[in-house]
Amino acid sequence: MQKKLTNQGVDLARFTDALGEFFAKHDFEAVKGETDKGYQIFASDSPHFKVDGYISVTVEGNKNDFTVNFELCRESGSKGVSPIPSIFLTTMLGGGYFMLKRLKANEAFIKLENTFWAYVENTLLSLEGSADESSQR
Repeated sequence: MQKKLTNQGVDLARFTDALGEFFAKHDFEAVKGETDKGYQIFASDSPHFKVDGYISVTVEGNKNDFTVNFELCRESGSKGVSPIPSIFLTTMLGGGYFMLKRLKANEAFIKLENTFWAYVENTLLSLEGSADESSQR
């Protein structure tokens, strides 16, 4: 999911650091870096949110007009939930365990995404105007 944010006046480096703290708080292994257009975070392997793949967060733009993109990147060869006919066939052949595991991973991702966006909203409130503070130092 991607959100476009305007008129925030947020120091994007501080904002990205705060997003990194979100992943650390939830015991993800995370790597943060700078890109040509902004910042990117890759996070995986949390004992609290067992998602099927890793999370990619990008922050691009400037202090007053930027986007935050939050997405699940699945390992190569991993497929989404099977179509209905395949579900029945898989279940009949004993593959119900794998289908249940995939459904639980999808549920964990949805819960993580909701938690993440709530954190983003709170962080933006606390950092509003921080770009102006950084330029005065």
